[in-house]
Amino acid sequence: MKIKTKLPLFTSITVLFSITFIAAFSIYSFRTRTLENIENYRKGEIAQIKENLKDMVDLSYDMIAQSYEKQSAKSIEETYGISLNESGNENIKMLAVNILNITVENIRVLRYGVDGYIWINKIDPPYEVVMHATRPDMEGKSWVFIIPGTNINVYEAFADICNESGEGFLEYSFPKPGQSEQLPKMSYIKLFKPLGWVIGTGVYIDNVEKEVQKKTGELENQITTLIYLTIIIGIILVAIASVILYYLGSNITSAISQVSDQLLEMAKGHRVMKLDIDRKDEIGEMSRSLDTLIDGVSSYTEFAIQIGKGNLDAQFSTLSEGDELGNSLLEMSHSLKNAQKEEEIRQAENKQRSWVNEGQALISEVMRTTGEDLKIISHRIISTLIRYLDANQGGIFILNDDDPDDIYIELMASFAYNRSRFHQKKIKLGDGIIGACFLEKESIFMTKLPEDYMQIRSGLGTANPSCLLVVPLKTENSVIGVIEVASFNMLQKHEIEFIEKVSENISSSLFTSKANRKTQQLLEMFRKQAEEKAAQETEMRQNLEELEILRKKLKEEQQYQN
Repeated sequence: MKIKTKLPLFTSITVLFSITFIAAFSIYSFRTRTLENIENYRKGEIAQIKENLKDMVDLSYDMIAQSYEKQSAKSIEETYGISLNESGNENIKMLAVNILNITVENIRVLRYGVDGYIWINKIDPPYEVVMHATRPDMEGKSWVFIIPGTNINVYEAFADICNESGEGFLEYSFPKPGQSEQLPKMSYIKLFKPLGWVIGTGVYIDNVEKEVQKKTGELENQITTLIYLTIIIGIILVAIASVILYYLGSNITSAISQVSDQLLEMAKGHRVMKLDIDRKDEIGEMSRSLDTLIDGVSSYTEFAIQIGKGNLDAQFSTLSEGDELGNSLLEMSHSLKNAQKEEEIRQAENKQRSWVNEGQALISEVMRTTGEDLKIISHRIISTLIRYLDANQGGIFILNDDDPDDIYIELMASFAYNRSRFHQKKIKLGDGIIGACFLEKESIFMTKLPEDYMQIRSGLGTANPSCLLVVPLKTENSVIGVIEVASFNMLQKHEIEFIEKVSENISSSLFTSKANRKTQQLLEMFRKQAEEKAAQETEMRQNLEELEILRKKLKEEQQYQN
């Protein structure tokens, strides 16, 4: 079968399927949207009904609640100024006592819609009816109305809802008074807990369902008409398209053959010359597209060569947004760039980790090679830390609690502080940034410092540092001091983490040194006390010996006189 025959045949079949698909999709969409609108109409009507039911029950509930509160002795006394224990005003007392009954009678006459009313029944079995607006004969009695299709009494269902959530809706089928047909009904009930009353109302919603059925039937009729109309139009369009395409097929067959021959040569890998086809229709576009493809293949080859040489920044443009080969080449280039960037990031992270590890080892070595004197340890640590960070100034402040009545933080060691800053050796707890860091036990990092906080002296003069980091020296849950670091260079995240990490080791070393110093002080104090005690004992012994000599001398003199 030739193309001039295949083209109209296949095109007609395609058009037929397309029309069928479009028509089916349109009809399906139309039907779906219409059904959604019908369902939204139903939901809206039901929502309005629910709102009306709830409003009426809430109104009745509020009336009963207010009456119940006014019925109390305290409320009567506050409202009428009398006490139920007093004599007289019996009418007022009787009126107050019967406020609730009067309210119930007022609720009895409430009406809304076509036949809406309020009823009240007790929540506990046997569910006695307290008030029924349209059936007074039901009051004071227990009734059983079984919900069709179940063995549940409707009053029992009301009680279950109230016991579970205090209020709610119940949708069920029930016959209208004097009728046997089961119709959909919706009720709303609410529990008035002080009296154990279920306040309820309900309406039949069959009119909503009837309207929904009516709209659904109209929709089905419209869809049937639309299907017939689509079939007729489709047949006409297919017939017209078949005739026109048959004549067009013979006109384009020869030109397609030329394009086919060129594509076959390209498939064999041969060099292809541009087509000599001067047409303004689709065949001409095919010819120009083939020429563009030939140019594109050349650009693909050149770009691949550049990527192979490692030139990841080589310029390349795809033939179109949907150029899969070109996009694949670009994605390959981007992937190689990303891999290169990730490798640079990994190298930077490794460099930072190595820097941190070397710094920790350096600080640890300083603490091992330094004697136990607290000032010496502190000075070696802060000077090594500042130099390693390439910062400008730093200090170690240690808690001095030797005198319980005078506890403060003192500057134990500093590096590159100016004279005025160096003289601030004592800091009260909570005073300034140092004191705040000590009490809060958290690091403080500042990039905007007060003008008078500190200055860094250099060959060009003095200036405020760019950043300040204060880190607490913690041992378990206590703080023994802080480290202060100031720098012209902004401290990076890994540098801050490094300082916080080594502060743990520094805290332990300084704590041990401080404890050793305190132990030495205690030993020295005990030694002095022992020496003083020994001297006192020697002096006391000499005094006793002198007294003994004096006593003997007096005794001899007394004997001589006798």
